[in-house]
Amino acid sequence: MKKLSYIILSLISIGFWSCQDEPVLCCDAPPETAEISDLNVTINHVVGSIPLDFTTEYTLPSMEEVTFRRFSYLLSDFYLVNSDDSKTSMSDQFAYVDVRAGKTTFVLSDIPKGAYKGLGFSIGVDSAINHGNTNQYPSDHPLSPINNSLYWSWEGGFIFTALEGKTLANDESFIFHLAGFRNKTDFEFPLPFTKDNPALNATLSYDLSEIFQNPEIYNIANEGASTHSTSDPITKNLFLNMRDVFSLNSISE
Repeated sequence: MKKLSYIILSLISIGFWSCQDEPVLCCDAPPETAEISDLNVTINHVVGSIPLDFTTEYTLPSMEEVTFRRFSYLLSDFYLVNSDDSKTSMSDQFAYVDVRAGKTTFVLSDIPKGAYKGLGFSIGVDSAINHGNTNQYPSDHPLSPINNSLYWSWEGGFIFTALEGKTLANDESFIFHLAGFRNKTDFEFPLPFTKDNPALNATLSYDLSEIFQNPEIYNIANEGASTHSTSDPITKNLFLNMRDVFSLNSISE
């Protein structure tokens, strides 16, 4: 009997030590979360502090009362500002925003992990894109004229911003189709954030009232209610005012 007990204990010991060589599943480190390299961007549009819609009456800085019926624009040249002040370019990525159609969100891809200190982009496109071949873009691309209705086939080049509406005092329409690669407007926003494995979410605001002020208040009745030019005074004045239309609210995982 003693011999049998010894054999049993020996077998138990061998089994115990052999189990130590097997992985213990409950104690394994959890698998690393797969990286999602997207930056999801949402733009909120306001007039002053009032959300933009197409039924509300707004008072512009010129004290003119207006309603809006169209607001759309193109964005390009996205980049991240690295902690050492160098830039990580998101080349060949564009955004088409059309508030009336509900196109106020878009996704930027291939965002590398790292620590950043800001975000930059432009309203409009550069000369090469502006005068390039639009047939190269599929129909759902932001720069496809079929998709965005922001291309002057007769002139060649994109409309960077289309803003249309009506002044209530005289019930007359205003139509501002703003273009010209020399009017491409650049923005850079300082805001520290870190990209790890999860996707990033960015929220910006666009204030339409700033199109009509800063540095100069623009009066539609006195200075003009229409432009389809790249260089007339209306276009130049409105692009000058547009330098502070955006604000960056947050970037987070």
